[in-house]
Amino acid sequence: MKERNARDPTFLNSKAREPIPQLIGFVVLLFSSLIATTKATAPVPFLFSSSSPKPAPLPILPLPSAAQLSWQLGEMALFLHFGTNTFTDSEWGTGHADPSIFNPTKLDARQWVQVAKSAGFSRVILTTKHHDGFCLWPSAYTDYSVRSASWKNGAGNVLADLADAAREAGIGLGVYLSPWDRHEACYGRTNEYNEFYMAQMSELLTGYGEIKEVWLDGAKGEGEKDMEYFFDSWFALIHQLQPGAVIFSDAGPDTRWIGDEAGVAGSTCWSLFNRSSAKIGDTDPQYSRGGDPYGHDWVPAECDVSIRPGWFWHTSERPKSALTLLDIYYKSVGRNCLFLLNVPPNSSGLISDEDIQVLEEFAKIRQTIFSHNLAKNAVLTASSKRGGIDESQFDPLHVLEEGIFTYWAPEEYQSDWSINLDFGVSLSFNVLQVQEPIHKGQRIIEFHLDIHTEDGEWKTVISGTTVGYQRLLRFVTVKSQYLRIVIDKSRADPLISYLGIYLDPFSIGNDASGTSSPSNFNSTEVIRLTSSNHSLNANFNSTEVIRLTSSNHSLSANFNSTEVIRLTSSNHSLSAKM
Repeated sequence: MKERNARDPTFLNSKAREPIPQLIGFVVLLFSSLIATTKATAPVPFLFSSSSPKPAPLPILPLPSAAQLSWQLGEMALFLHFGTNTFTDSEWGTGHADPSIFNPTKLDARQWVQVAKSAGFSRVILTTKHHDGFCLWPSAYTDYSVRSASWKNGAGNVLADLADAAREAGIGLGVYLSPWDRHEACYGRTNEYNEFYMAQMSELLTGYGEIKEVWLDGAKGEGEKDMEYFFDSWFALIHQLQPGAVIFSDAGPDTRWIGDEAGVAGSTCWSLFNRSSAKIGDTDPQYSRGGDPYGHDWVPAECDVSIRPGWFWHTSERPKSALTLLDIYYKSVGRNCLFLLNVPPNSSGLISDEDIQVLEEFAKIRQTIFSHNLAKNAVLTASSKRGGIDESQFDPLHVLEEGIFTYWAPEEYQSDWSINLDFGVSLSFNVLQVQEPIHKGQRIIEFHLDIHTEDGEWKTVISGTTVGYQRLLRFVTVKSQYLRIVIDKSRADPLISYLGIYLDPFSIGNDASGTSSPSNFNSTEVIRLTSSNHSLNANFNSTEVIRLTSSNHSLSANFNSTEVIRLTSSNHSLSAKM
């Protein structure tokens, strides 16, 4: 019989209080025999109950706000760099370009939003003003805006069009307002420019409905005017006018920069952070990448990267492949961050067809991998359960329910924390997904995945550090009927809200070494995988290396140059035109 700690509330119910009902019965019988006129004794009230549910475990600080939770659940956002730079083939405009050059004759904000929504992005963020100072809304505080553009004879408003489209589609809207302004004459005069900036910010936050995110940075070229930004005043204004918005900057306050523009987080990534240890425009990239396990603030990271080499559209540039985006997804969303992908509209005012194709392929790949959780059909057991065997609130089966608000919790005062899965038959897999209920704090420090081998021994497949909202670990494909997820170290009793086991036929490598990479596809991939017995149709335009590591895959492909194909398991069929 399992030994229980005397501090466990169920201990008193089951042991110390067991004699009490018999004593009460004896007293009642004695009392009734002494009162002859009483025909029946009154019913004995039920004085003690062991059926009360076990309360949820205490959270561990710091905790996310409601706005930060909503932001994290969104997983991916689409950045839209657009402005006069789009028409001058530049990245950092000088602020002297003729505003009449801005003339996107086919601009369709609904197309932008539909592209984002179809590809699984939860919000769009527009560069309402970049460093050149040109404004995509008719600001009352400057003429350097769409008011002076050829587009719609100066009557257009890009932000208004996007706000309407986002509202109709049901996705969030964010704005980027560059602190550095190379056009505004008062830039460099501290008080005057801060008043100007806050006036423009007020326009953005009061005229376009709900704003989900306000994005700003400390970017400024060398040799530019000295300027002190009143960040604390800005943040207070933003939270006054849009209390549901998160504020992004190098150092928060609500979400932080990951420290690079490659979209890659550290393999250890805490949402915990010390804002006092970071300065906007001068933050240690390593500190940003990993966060701080002793941090006092909840400031999760955002991973920004562009689909093209530049942030603005350039006719000479081509987008990254869908498989490259998949790799970034694993290293951003899969490392407790939000993936912010820049997809710049072109000079006609539309997202380019080649970018759309990549985003469609990226969505299909993710759907193929993550639509079939092998754990769903497994038998689950856990090392223990909070509240004991009869408490269902913290049952390990909750880890198969999507979302973070139900979860498995182990019994208190334990040090053995694990969940075991039995698939019934041996299955191949190479991806582990783990999520924590972050509204209770980020807890897990170290964990590992074991499989039961044919030799009857447990073998560690991969180890990881930190989970947070979500951790995705890739590893070389293994096959087993039994596996277990073991929590080795935690800031408090570990809680797991979701667990996924998947087969990814695209990626090659091992996240433990940090060298995981997608299959070596060098241009557009058109990929369709369906059901557990996958079929793959693809067009590859240059050297390809494909490794399919599980059974019952069929591959049909057209290769236009050297092909190297390695199939490492049985029951694959290949149809190719060389």
